[in-house]
Amino acid sequence: MKKLVFSLGALLLATTLTFAQGEMGRSPEERAQRQTEQLTKQLNLSADQTAKVKTLSDDRMKQMQEMRANGARPDRQKMQELQENYEAKLKPILTTEQWTQYEKMREEQRNRMRDGRRGGPGSN
Repeated sequence: MKKLVFSLGALLLATTLTFAQGEMGRSPEERAQRQTEQLTKQLNLSADQTAKVKTLSDDRMKQMQEMRANGARPDRQKMQELQENYEAKLKPILTTEQWTQYEKMREEQRNRMRDGRRGGPGSN
């Protein structure tokens, strides 16, 4: 009986950790592909735009991986510079309408992250 309980507990823990890893458990290429697919869908990118965004995303995710390679938390300033560089290269790829939509999506994401750090809406 103890072995069964222990086995079930270990399985539950392993499953939880697997789901908790989320994006972090994916390779840089997988994360870049997922990001490209999301932007393609949300911004209705053309095939040419999708290819260019994929190249940008691949490069960005590899750079992020390098920053995390030593296991330490990446420097916030370097991560912000990486994001700004990415967006500076992304903007000319997108149309004015797509860029406006992208900025709106980023702002919503920032708000969700900020709310999450505070414990969500209505928390004290």
